Amino acid sequence: MAADVPFGATPVDTGEFLLGTITVTPVFFESDGSIDSNTEDWTAQEIDATLAKIEDSVQWWADLLATKTSVHTLDFVVDETYARNPVQTGYEPITRTSDTFQRYVGSWLTGLGYGDAPSIERAVHLFNDSQRQSYQTDWAFTVFVVDSSNDADGFFADGGFLGAFAYPGGLFMVIPSERPTSTYSHEMGHIFWARDQYPGAGSWTDQRGYYNAQNYNAADNPTPGFVQQDSIMRGGSASVNAFNQLVTEPSALAMVGWQDSDGDGIFDVADVPLTIDAIATFDAENQTFDVTGSAAVDTLANRNSAGMQSDITLARIRELEYRLDGGAWQTALIADDTEITFDLDIDAAGASTLDFRAIDTSTGITSEILSASTLIPAFSGLGGVYAFLDTNENGRRDEGESLFTNGTLNLKRSDGSSLSYQAFDAATLPAGNVASQGGVTLSAVGDDTDGQIAVRTSTTDLSGVSVFQFFDTDRGVWKDAFGADQQLQVSGDQTVGAVVVDFRATDTGGYGYESGSYARVEAYDSAGNLIERVTSPLIMADETGRVSLHHSTGQIAKVLIFGHAETEILVESIQFGTESIAETEGDGLLAIDGLAVGQYQLETTADNLIYQFSSTTIPLELNESMNSVALPVIQVDSPRFNQTLPGDTNGDGMVSVRDALVVINDIARLGNRTLGPDELSGFDVDVNNDGVVSPIDALRVINLLSIARTEGEIAEGESVSSADSTMSSQAVDDYFASSASLQTASASSNPLAVCSVDWPDETLDSSKLF
Repeated sequence: MAADVPFGATPVDTGEFLLGTITVTPVFFESDGSIDSNTEDWTAQEIDATLAKIEDSVQWWADLLATKTSVHTLDFVVDETYARNPVQTGYEPITRTSDTFQRYVGSWLTGLGYGDAPSIERAVHLFNDSQRQSYQTDWAFTVFVVDSSNDADGFFADGGFLGAFAYPGGLFMVIPSERPTSTYSHEMGHIFWARDQYPGAGSWTDQRGYYNAQNYNAADNPTPGFVQQDSIMRGGSASVNAFNQLVTEPSALAMVGWQDSDGDGIFDVADVPLTIDAIATFDAENQTFDVTGSAAVDTLANRNSAGMQSDITLARIRELEYRLDGGAWQTALIADDTEITFDLDIDAAGASTLDFRAIDTSTGITSEILSASTLIPAFSGLGGVYAFLDTNENGRRDEGESLFTNGTLNLKRSDGSSLSYQAFDAATLPAGNVASQGGVTLSAVGDDTDGQIAVRTSTTDLSGVSVFQFFDTDRGVWKDAFGADQQLQVSGDQTVGAVVVDFRATDTGGYGYESGSYARVEAYDSAGNLIERVTSPLIMADETGRVSLHHSTGQIAKVLIFGHAETEILVESIQFGTESIAETEGDGLLAIDGLAVGQYQLETTADNLIYQFSSTTIPLELNESMNSVALPVIQVDSPRFNQTLPGDTNGDGMVSVRDALVVINDIARLGNRTLGPDELSGFDVDVNNDGVVSPIDALRVINLLSIARTEGEIAEGESVSSADSTMSSQAVDDYFASSASLQTASASSNPLAVCSVDWPDETLDSSKLF
C-alpha cells in the first residue's frame, strides 16, 4: 500500500487514474418509515450478496488489468462499516426519484461532520480523502446502495436516472442493490473518468481522463465503417458481454489511465523517468566512487478537461543502484520516498567504470544513468566540466593525475557577459507599477485584467507585506491574490532554464477543514508549448512557500504563476533565469544544467600562479550530448623563483644568509601569502617554487647553507662580510635534487622560530632582520 497520498494529489483528487490501491466504502441506506412508507428492509443475506457483487465488480477491473500489463496492479480495500450497519433514513430511496439521494446522502455526511462543505460532491471528496488516508491507499470512492429487493422493477421513480449513476473523479455511485455486477463495474469506470458509449449517452467527441482521451467507441461515431467494440462502458447486454468476456476497447481504457504509447508495458501516466541531480567521481586514495546529489519522482502533465488537472504519480524512489564495469546492478541504498538526498562511497573493487541510477522497482522506471570512470567524472543533466592537473602535459587525463582543486571556473555568455537572470522582489521594489528589467516583463493575464502589475501592500495579508498585484478592470480595484482566473505572467526576451517563485498562502481554498494554497508555475517555450509544470504541496494559510521550476536545456520563454485547485496565492518574489554557474566547492567540478544550448565561455582562474589553464577564457559549446568536458591545467615555475640558482633570492649570484634575510623581511612586511598576479616581479622569495611565500622559504635557504657547511661546500672567494657565508651552485643543485633534505615548517610559525639550525661561525646581526 502507498505510504501516503499520491505525489501531486490534492484532497479532491481521489480517483484520477485506475491504478494502485483503492479504498471502496459501500454505504447501504435503510428506511425507517418516518417520512416514506417502509417497503424495503436489508437482510443479512441481501447485505452479503450485495457486498459480494461489489467485491466482484472491482476485482473485474483488476483481472482486466492483468490481461494488459504485468507491471501495474490494482488492489482494493473494502470498508464494510456502513454496509454491515446500514444508515438509517426517513426516505425509501428506491421509491423516490434518483436526485433524492442528495437528501439522505447529505444527512449522512452532515452527521459525519461534513455539513460545512459547499456541496455534497466536496463533502464526499473529503470523506473519500479521509478514507484513503485511514487505509493508506492511493485512491478512494464511495458506493451508495439503496435496497431494491422488493421493488417491482428495481429502478428509481421517473424524473431522473432510472438506474445506477456515478460522479466522476474519485467520487461515488448511486445504485439499486439488484443491478447486475456488470453495472457496478460500469459505474466504477465513470468514477475514474470513462464516458458512456451507448446510444443517447456519451458522444464520440467527448474527451476526459488524465490524457484527455477521446471517446472513439461511442455509438455515434460517424467514421465510415465504424463498428462498436465490446466495452464495459456500453449499455445493456453489450456491457454484460464485455464483463463476461473480460474485455474493453482501448479508448475507454485510455480514459481510465490505461494507455501505453510506446508499448513497453508501462502506462503513460507512470512512464516518466525519475529525476537525478548528482555528480559521481573517483577517489583514488580510498579507491571508491563518490556519488553525491538528490533524486525525485516526476509527473506527466495532467490534460484532463475535467477535474483539477493535478499532476500526479504513484512512483516512489525505491532504490539507488550501481554497477561496476558493466556488471550486474547492485543496491547502493534502499528508500521509499518521492525525493531523497544521498552522499555515497561505493567500493570500486578494482573496477574502472561506474554506472549509477535511481529506480522505482515496482514499475522498473529509472532515472538517467550516470556513467563515470576512474578518470572521467559523471554529471547529471546537460553535463559538466572538470579541471585536472596535467602533469605530463599531453592534454588528457591519465592515471595518477588528480582533479585540480586550486582554481575557479565561472560560466559566462559567449561575449563574456553574465548569464540571463533577473530578480523581482516586492519587498525591495518601490511601490507602483513594475517596469521591465533586463528584457524580463511582468504582466497580468486572465479575466478582467489589463496587463498591469504593481507592487502594493497586501490587502489579504494584514501583516503589511508588499506583494505583486493586478488591476481588476471589472471592479476598478487592485487585487493581490492570483488564481486560475487571474495569473501572473513573466516573460523574457531570452530563454532561461530556471524560475523560482516565493509566495504566501491564503485562506481562499474551499476544502472545508483545511485552509491553504497550492502554488502552480507553468513554463512555456517560445512557440507557446507547455514544457514544464510544477505545483507546490499544500501550504497552510499565512505561511510562505517556494516553487522552483527547472528545464534542462533552458527553453523557458515565459511562465504563468497562480494558485492551483481553487486556491489563490500572494506572490512575493520571482527569480527568472540563472544568476551564475560557478565552481564553488573547491573540487575542480562544474555542473552545467538549465541553459539553452549554444556558445558560452568559461572564465578560468587559478588560485596559485604556478598553475595555468590554456587560457583565462575558454570557449565552450553546450549541447545535449556534451557529457563531461576536461580542462587540463599545467604546472609552471613561480614568477618569484630563481630557476638559475634556487635560494639566491636577491639575485647576487650566490646563496648566503642575506637570501634568508630577504625572505624574512618580505614576510615581516607582507605576511605569509599565495603570490598574486600583481606580484610577478621582485626578489625571488619563493625558494621552494610552490607559489607561496612562507617561513619554509627562509628555512630552505638556511638548510642549504647548513648542509653546505656540513659537507664542506662553503665557497672560497674574495673577502666578504661576516654574514656572507655562501654555497656553490653545484651544492644548491644537489640539495634541490634530494627530496629528503627538506625540513618542514608550518607556514603559520614564527619566522624566526623556524631558523633552528646551526648557523655559520659568523655572528648574524639581528638589526638587519627588519
